[in-house]
Amino acid sequence: MSLHSQPEPAPEAPEFRVGFSADFCGEDGRLVFPDIGLSLLDGVAGVAHEFLSEYRTEYSPAQLAGYDVLISLKPRITAQSLEGVSRLCAIGRCGVGYDNVDLNACTEHGIAVYITPGGVVRPVAESILLLVLALSHRLLIKDRQVRQGRWAESTHRLGREPRDRVVGTIGLGNIAMETIRLLRALDVRRFLAFDPYASAERAAELAVEQVSLEDLLRASDYVLVNCPLTAETRGLLGREQFALMKHDAVLINTARGPIVDESALIEALQSKQIAGAALDVFEQEPISPASPLLAMENVILTSHSIAWTEELFRDMGRIDCQGALAIHRGEIPEHVVNSQVLSHPRFLDKLARLRAAYAAREGKP
Repeated sequence: MSLHSQPEPAPEAPEFRVGFSADFCGEDGRLVFPDIGLSLLDGVAGVAHEFLSEYRTEYSPAQLAGYDVLISLKPRITAQSLEGVSRLCAIGRCGVGYDNVDLNACTEHGIAVYITPGGVVRPVAESILLLVLALSHRLLIKDRQVRQGRWAESTHRLGREPRDRVVGTIGLGNIAMETIRLLRALDVRRFLAFDPYASAERAAELAVEQVSLEDLLRASDYVLVNCPLTAETRGLLGREQFALMKHDAVLINTARGPIVDESALIEALQSKQIAGAALDVFEQEPISPASPLLAMENVILTSHSIAWTEELFRDMGRIDCQGALAIHRGEIPEHVVNSQVLSHPRFLDKLARLRAAYAAREGKP
């Protein structure tokens, strides 16, 4: 080499790429939410982000192949989605549910899946409170009757208050805990919980009685579904369970539709086995236009979006983007749900490469 020649510059670290699912945007391609934390990614050296151009209910491998992190809203991630996908290191799921993600397939491919519990708890708990009060005071029935000119008739539809009633929650996680905290202001008499995995200490702190599912259903005026969808909880509430409930009790499900046998619920409502329901989730989404639920005046239906607020997407988005930046630095994000991946060689190799690339970009040894 000539004495006057200069050493070749070190190669630049490859760009770190974050992809967002297409359903964050409307048909015009513009973001439909005011804030999903993108400002955390803007201006970070070596980090690029973009929205997928096509929405599919299930991702294809071609959609995922070019990203280090995917931040996803609704599409399913299956074993087929990951065929041949080697670069992807993590998936940030917007929300706390991950039943639309094949965790085993992700682990096998060395992909960490993390969720955003801190962004979900308050808006979902507020939504449950809203539905408790709306059902209690027959809000939608009265609204419809007034609009139809049935003013006098609407004054005869008496509601009832949660005061001195019994609230039972199926599941005693963070959302249920926040809901109980909010409902205490209404002077609920007793809180019951069925959750085989909740500690006695947690229940005692909340002054919640832990009971069997059968005892909860028999005693509760309001039954709240606050558990994840798993093999154990799929179809947890069916004909046998609805037969145990009080005739003036109501069901509120903001968790996942398949936890409830929808045909059994329809029968229970039609036969007046129970008094009403509020459903944000369904066995099939969107709900079928032929569903008898649509014609029932004692049922409140929302589109799996009752908790969607500006604050929800701001907080979930920030958690997801913070997780992406952790991966960018070669670190493990918070709230990983497939913990086995943290010792998987594929994941560790990808994380080590990203850590080395980050160090090279930052000029660190």
